[in-house]
Amino acid sequence: MTMTPQLSANIRPDDTLALGQRISFLINSMEGGGAERAMANLLSHLQSALAEQTVELILLDDLPRKQDLPENLRIVTLDGRGKMGRSLSELRRYWTSPDNRPDVCVSYLARANVVNVWLARRFGHRALISERVHTSSHLAGARAAPLLKFITRRTYPRADHVIAVSGGVSEDLSENYGVSPDIISVIGNPIDSDRLQALAAEPPALSLPNDYFLGVGRLVANKNFALTLDALATVPNAPSLVILGHGPEEGALRAQAERLGITARVIFAGFIENPYPVMAKARALVSASRAEGFPNTLIEAMTLGCPVIATDCPSGPAEVLEMTAEKGPPWPASAHGLLVAMEDDTALASAIKTLCDDTAQQDYAARAAKRAADFGHDAVIAAYMNLLSRYAAHD
Repeated sequence: MTMTPQLSANIRPDDTLALGQRISFLINSMEGGGAERAMANLLSHLQSALAEQTVELILLDDLPRKQDLPENLRIVTLDGRGKMGRSLSELRRYWTSPDNRPDVCVSYLARANVVNVWLARRFGHRALISERVHTSSHLAGARAAPLLKFITRRTYPRADHVIAVSGGVSEDLSENYGVSPDIISVIGNPIDSDRLQALAAEPPALSLPNDYFLGVGRLVANKNFALTLDALATVPNAPSLVILGHGPEEGALRAQAERLGITARVIFAGFIENPYPVMAKARALVSASRAEGFPNTLIEAMTLGCPVIATDCPSGPAEVLEMTAEKGPPWPASAHGLLVAMEDDTALASAIKTLCDDTAQQDYAARAAKRAADFGHDAVIAAYMNLLSRYAAHD
């Protein structure tokens, strides 16, 4: 399956954005996750295009900001404390003032999406929601999964428009959550190659080994760093693994590394604001996720010429790499990276072993960079502007 930055079937390119519209962007917080980074990048790229509009970013939770945001952006911080009900109450209170109500609100992440849709019916704005993950896979196994699925089915179909970050996410929303394909557009994240290269040229924020594999993401079960540790332990001559990220699984992962006897080979480096110098110097990025939406980190690594190893999780990696999962060598001659089945530590170890070879690593570095060029930001920004133009024009 080929992934393109956007599918334009539901976007009218002849729309224009009227002057003076109020446009809000809504997200849980601006901490260190991929969705937060994607929204920060989007706001940066939209800044000049929305210069004649009133634009603000609303954060549901009062948490430390770890993303670079446009200097002149108006930011409103609420006190949702991670709770749906409190977030709804806080946002309702803010929008009670007519001066604060948007014409259009674009939201990222499930909690923000739900309160956006619910309050749109009360305050009359248009709710554009973006689903960043493959919903069914993301909710699988969660204790509150039945309730969360019910809320999603009752909410998402009522949005004015749904932005899915990949074809797989779009299909899941249509097939399992009742969202009409007529209100879905597939729009990926804006990838700014020039910016990434500039950030990658800065000195790394930590001391690094001479040679290492890299893992990036929140230390949560969904990212499945445990599988990466299991695979690494079976390749004793592989370089170290540097892991960038914080999360509730850190203690368990450290204990696992100790049990496997690889403590000295695994560096838990925590979250850093600029991961790109680390990414650019890595032998390869390893992603063992159980679910993705748009695998932003994967494409960022490829943009920097860093080869990638990924599990064939729903959805995104297979679309980006344009291949199906393989057990090991020989890898497909046209592969842009190495894709293995989920939960298969043997196949993951085989991929790690393959990229321990310098010749193979250099070959896949070139393939990665070539494929990444397909994910430029211009088309993504044009797609968002067309959606905003359409929905900001409502009476």
